[in-house]
Amino acid sequence: MGTHWQTNTATLLNFVLRILNNSAMNIITVDEEVWKHLNERLKAISEYILKLEDTSYDSLWLNNHEVCQYLHISEKTLWRMRTNGQIAFSKMYGQYYYTIGAIKEMLNSNAVQTTDEYVEQLMAKGKSYIEKGRKLKSGNH
Repeated sequence: MGTHWQTNTATLLNFVLRILNNSAMNIITVDEEVWKHLNERLKAISEYILKLEDTSYDSLWLNNHEVCQYLHISEKTLWRMRTNGQIAFSKMYGQYYYTIGAIKEMLNSNAVQTTDEYVEQLMAKGKSYIEKGRKLKSGNH
């Protein structure tokens, strides 16, 4: 089924690109159902691309201190979350590490009310915070 979807998506993208690349301004009439289907496909493609971009930080590893600062929680709270299995982690040489993806999963699974926009804003703030923190640390050494 994935191949069928990819083939249809490629065909749809080629159709849209031909329309956009057409230098002459032509009026194209399309059946309402076809138009709705086209819009749904374009939205799906857009969401897929955004999802690919959004996961660029998911594999970034953070230590205890960074996670606590990022989530504004104490190390004891993070320890409880780890002990209760609320957040995935790795342990190496006595240090605990967490991926941004694991933090996102934990936040999404525990969210009472959330929207994609809220999660995106939260992640953008977190990315900015982490980048600033790492720049400051590297600048001080």
